[in-house]
Amino acid sequence: MAEYVVRVNARDVIKPGMPLIIEFEDKKGEKLKMKSTVHDTHFDRGTLKIAMPSYQGRFLPLPRGEFVHVTVIADKVVYAFNSRVLDYGRDQESNFLVMYITVPEQVNRVQRRRYVRIPLVLNGSFTIENEEGRYPFLTRDFSAGGMLMCSSKLLKVGQIIYVDLDLGDLRLSNQKAQIVRYVGLNQATGFHEYGVQFLDVPPELEKALVSYVFQQEIKLRRLREEV
Repeated sequence: MAEYVVRVNARDVIKPGMPLIIEFEDKKGEKLKMKSTVHDTHFDRGTLKIAMPSYQGRFLPLPRGEFVHVTVIADKVVYAFNSRVLDYGRDQESNFLVMYITVPEQVNRVQRRRYVRIPLVLNGSFTIENEEGRYPFLTRDFSAGGMLMCSSKLLKVGQIIYVDLDLGDLRLSNQKAQIVRYVGLNQATGFHEYGVQFLDVPPELEKALVSYVFQQEIKLRRLREEV
């Protein structure tokens, strides 16, 4: 599946301890991939303090002013940006060898899975293709590609439905979707639960949905950090 790229704020996603890949082209034109780790972030100054990059088990300090490509590795996604080496040396606090590099305000978020799914409870309604009537539903989770839907209406796998769902600044209106999985009857709620896939999503709406899910993911992460 193709990678999916969206621009995000660096301060929201890059944290100390995250592993890095530093790509550098030497004077012979050979491209080297070095390992490193984020030591500290200074977004107000546009810099990162990282562990001295290593290549084949040895530290490799890079010249000041050298341009590099940085990949930050996270769960299910990576964050990528171009950077420049500012300085390197031994950190006075930790006594580790470190390097200082630039970081832009925004970086590329590259999803290795096409869609990230998050727990999210929303109220919506749907109609069924070739049938009359409108039915309410709740979501248990949501992604740019679909949702886990809870409804009192018994549906069949393969049925086409049309979804109305208010996402705040974004709204799905008569969005075509398909029941792709019957999870079962939730005995606690009395609702049937279904895996739903959105169909024929225009590129601009898909991009907006990916951005919406990402913003909700950031909010959830901040709530967990506050607990």
